[in-house]
Amino acid sequence: MRLPAPLTVIAASEHIDALTADRDAPWLEDVALIPLGLHDTIASTHLAGAGILVVQIDPAVPASMRRIERVRKLRSDLPQVVALESANVGLVRTLLREGVADVVSLPLSFEELLQAAVTVMESRAPQPDARDTLAPLVAVARTPGSSGATTLATHLGARLAREGTGVCLFDLDIQTGRAAEVLGLRPRRCLTDLLDAGVRIDQAMLQSVVEQHSSGLALVAAPQDIGPLEAIDSEQLHKAVELARKAYDYVLMDLPTGLTNWSLTMLAEANAIVMIVEQNLASLRQARRRLDLMRSVGIDRKHISIVVNRVERRLFGSIGLADVEEALGHDVLCAIHADAQNLGIAQDQGLLVHEVRSKSPYSADVDKLADALRIKFGKLS
Repeated sequence: MRLPAPLTVIAASEHIDALTADRDAPWLEDVALIPLGLHDTIASTHLAGAGILVVQIDPAVPASMRRIERVRKLRSDLPQVVALESANVGLVRTLLREGVADVVSLPLSFEELLQAAVTVMESRAPQPDARDTLAPLVAVARTPGSSGATTLATHLGARLAREGTGVCLFDLDIQTGRAAEVLGLRPRRCLTDLLDAGVRIDQAMLQSVVEQHSSGLALVAAPQDIGPLEAIDSEQLHKAVELARKAYDYVLMDLPTGLTNWSLTMLAEANAIVMIVEQNLASLRQARRRLDLMRSVGIDRKHISIVVNRVERRLFGSIGLADVEEALGHDVLCAIHADAQNLGIAQDQGLLVHEVRSKSPYSADVDKLADALRIKFGKLS
């Protein structure tokens, strides 16, 4: 058995002695085993030739906790695996955010060391499918007084993916997100895993979080637990979305109703904003206010597309599409006709509406919206 990279282990003498006594791990002959007390300082000579470092720390010993930053200053390129006697979830997340590559338990075992080394090197391996160019980023934005954004985002993503196109949907409605429910999925991991990954976030991490739908759509699900909207780390979210834009042909974001600094940042980064409105005064009033806000923060109006949702075929008493355009001072890209009955049946079963009724007017309108976006990005002539 050969290690994937030169390994150095720095730990208290009793842990080093236990490893050297293990005669079932001949590959340890190639490992640099350095006994060092928790209060002792790591020197550059300790790191000479190291490809991966396993270092013991103890939260109760501040000097040992400073080892992480010390190693980073001496060798910023060196992956660090922390060895702990015990750790709670909060501590592990903190360590990962600080740039630690992995965490192993004490006493050290050769199996766990080998597994950690392999995991670290696999996560740092170049991704052959990663692209230098960024895929179009589409934000689906809702306004107070309108609804149906998640249904539209999931159907749009699935429609774009149905032709074999790589599509990833981020459910960023972190308080009430239900994209997984609409798609009939039960994700094991979610957006929180990406936000908590710190510098460990990479293509391998992204692929371990996405949940694949039968249509081909990849979903990054919203968190299970409700948290404050302001808790999102904007920089970390940007990294996650950028990774997806290098791996997929389209990336969609289902944004929350509430506006925050991070959601405005993501709107500003989007190549297209699909703003959903309805044919009522409350929705149009809020949409106009949001259009004004977007303009004030420098978002180009040509990136914004107005989509009127739940359009009813009524002759009298309704606000028409021309009225919507006049009220917003903005052209309407697409109208999505109401199909409440079939949508209700589909969502009760975790299906998309075309799986319930192949000729659903809702599904036909989503197809038109998908084609309009393809034309916008030069992917449909």
